[in-house]
Amino acid sequence: MSDHWPLYRNFVHFGAFVIFAPILGWLADPHNRARPGNGAVVAFLLLVTVLNMFVLPRLESGRRIARPNEPFVTGQWLYPLSLAICFAVYPAFAAMGAWAAMAAGDAAASLIGRNYPGARLPWNKSKSLSGSLAFIVAALPFCVLALYWVPCRLFLKANGTPEWPYVWTLGVLAASSGAILESLEGPFDDNVRVPLGIGAVLWLSAAFLSFATRDLPYETHVQPEVFLHALGINALLGLTVIALRVADIPGTLLGVSFGVIVYFFTLWPGYLLFLFFVAAGSGLSRVGYAKKKAIGAAEAREGKRGIANVAANLLIPVMCCLAYPASKGNPAFLIAFASAIAAAFADTASSEIGALSSQQPVLITNLKKVPHGTNGAVTTLGIVAAFGASVLIALLAYGSGFLRLGRAAGISSSQEALLVVILIASGMAGTLVDSVLGATVEDRYPGVGKSAVNFACTLTGAGAGGLLAGLAA
Repeated sequence: MSDHWPLYRNFVHFGAFVIFAPILGWLADPHNRARPGNGAVVAFLLLVTVLNMFVLPRLESGRRIARPNEPFVTGQWLYPLSLAICFAVYPAFAAMGAWAAMAAGDAAASLIGRNYPGARLPWNKSKSLSGSLAFIVAALPFCVLALYWVPCRLFLKANGTPEWPYVWTLGVLAASSGAILESLEGPFDDNVRVPLGIGAVLWLSAAFLSFATRDLPYETHVQPEVFLHALGINALLGLTVIALRVADIPGTLLGVSFGVIVYFFTLWPGYLLFLFFVAAGSGLSRVGYAKKKAIGAAEAREGKRGIANVAANLLIPVMCCLAYPASKGNPAFLIAFASAIAAAFADTASSEIGALSSQQPVLITNLKKVPHGTNGAVTTLGIVAAFGASVLIALLAYGSGFLRLGRAAGISSSQEALLVVILIASGMAGTLVDSVLGATVEDRYPGVGKSAVNFACTLTGAGAGGLLAGLAA
């Protein structure tokens, strides 16, 4: 009969963190240069790894921890080894957050999942929903405490204490990412995958939040906790897109990543523009699809978006969002973002609605009649549709309050009206450039296809909108 005692294993797992984390965290804390730093912690954890590998299996406590028929490669020594790697590779705050999530979360997931299994996760039938929820609930308070005890130096106040919004945000990220990583079926043992994965999430998230918020004006709409909202909302968007099959998996993942950035920097007003373009653009591709296909003007794959299409239409708007903090909060880049969306939507409406026109299109460069589907061909219906699309985006920007983002002092009604005109003009400028490039260079040179022309369309819209908004400020 095996001596394995699962509850004892959970207790040791969590107890080791409670006993050693405060001390090792204090040693690793980089804010006091008199302390040894991560090197001393790594040395201690490597010693524990060796003891757990060769000495622990011979002890009664080791036999209670070991599972039946457990091989030599076991979590008893992989766990401290992974923590040693975390402290060697990551900043102290990221390693401590990963340790807290692993210790509290994994012990709770094992305990609850074993005794109250409930519904199984669709991607891993050996894991339960109750176990994953238990991971998050148990890990969160200890992640927050660990990240307060050993904070990220990027988010310290003048008196040396950490800023709570950043601590809380990173704590939620540690707990939730840990639950996801623990629920996966590989790769690697979860004693390796979970702490190393959490540490990477915390490190990269802290770097992004620092870049995104450090140089903005004191009164700003960009707040660290909004990052959590952005992740949650765009996770739902990704699931919806996959369920409706309007984009493939790579395109969906890129779109979700772009959506996180858009929501974080523009809140729901800017995200509304982003979401409206994604939804309406996909819908327009399906309008009159049979007729478009018959004349060779239909989108490939019945309008299902791929990664190239997503990048071509949304990369420039996302770059405008990233340029906003890089420019220390210049609101012209937010107008450039909306202008790029207006250009992308105007171009989509022009091509998708214009293809249904009974009028034979003409080439924009010489006004000669050409067949439907010809690059650079335009119709009156298409031009009207482009203008209507630009107006829709501009009105959404006005009605949602987007035009006031980044302007703490407020703007006048006449200034808002001017920005509406700028968005409409920028949208039309983008679709005009798209048509001209379509007639002159598209598919005539290597690498200059539809995606490249769409990219130029959004770049034109963003450039025109940002420049005009800057001049009007």
